Amino acid sequence: MPQIKIGSLTLSPQERPLIAVPLTDRDVSSVETLLTADIAELRIDMFSDLHLPHITDIFKTFKEKFPGVPVIATCRSKEEGGAAAIADEVRVEIFTNIIDLTDAVDIEVESDISAEIATLTSKHSKTLIASYHNFSQTPGEKKLEAVYEQGRQIGARIVKIAVTPNNMTDIKRLTEFTLNHRPVVAIAMGDKGMASRIFLPLVGSLFTFASLETVTAPGQLSIDEVRKFYQTF
Repeated sequence: MPQIKIGSLTLSPQERPLIAVPLTDRDVSSVETLLTADIAELRIDMFSDLHLPHITDIFKTFKEKFPGVPVIATCRSKEEGGAAAIADEVRVEIFTNIIDLTDAVDIEVESDISAEIATLTSKHSKTLIASYHNFSQTPGEKKLEAVYEQGRQIGARIVKIAVTPNNMTDIKRLTEFTLNHRPVVAIAMGDKGMASRIFLPLVGSLFTFASLETVTAPGQLSIDEVRKFYQTF
């Protein structure tokens, strides 16, 4: 698998599991340490102020407070779990304005603007993460494969799939998908998928998400909980 980087950080499923923490603008202003986090995801859709000057200031503040920590810019659509309904054209404007202040951009693979964001990240040599979220079920193998292929076709360096398991069969399906596909970030959300946030990075998922201050998905563990598990390996 070709080397994949977010900023200066090399992602490899053969090394220790990596942890990303999602942050809001309030988090960036208040926290003084990221503990043992390897990556930060700034969730723009959860910011208290969505005006461009404020968003830009938050990214600049993060860079000043935590130099060298890779940053993923995410402005999630309402349809896939975003906190605010933000028009696609506004999301494009936001990403365009902060592209030089981030290391990666996460865009929903099925979004109407995914190809446009792919072009933007390529032009600025940033890592593209194409994501898919399903908060009610874990789709069948054919759908998961289609999402993966669609992400790769638009030029994503990483395909992120976050789904909701309703039984052990769903967990097994996502585990098999993770084992057979590179490069992916795979997450099983909700109570039934909680353990997956620990073990999927051990079988190939590039990193997991854990909360520092703000929980952004069902079943998300705290960074302390995740790190305690990994200390046993």
